[in-house]
Amino acid sequence: MARPGPAKTQDASNELKIDANGNYTPSGGISINNGGVAKFTVAYPQSMTVCHIPIGPITFSASKEGEKRPGTGGTVKIAS
Repeated sequence: MARPGPAKTQDASNELKIDANGNYTPSGGISINNGGVAKFTVAYPQSMTVCHIPIGPITFSASKEGEKRPGTGGTVKIAS
C-alpha cells in the first residue's frame, strides 16, 4: 500500500510580505517556478479591506544546471 509523501511546503522565496505602509519584502520581488504558488502576507491599515498589487515588469530565466527543467505553459496560482 502506497503511503503519501511529506506535505509540500511553501518556499520562503515565494512569499511577498506587505506592511500597512505599502512597503514590501523582498524588495526585488519574488520568484515563482513553473506551476508554483506565490504567497502574499498583508498587514492592512486600519479601515482598509483591499490590497491592490500592480504588476510591473515580468522577467523569466532558465533553471540552473542540474535542476529539473520545467515544461512549457502552466498557470501561476496565487494563494492567500
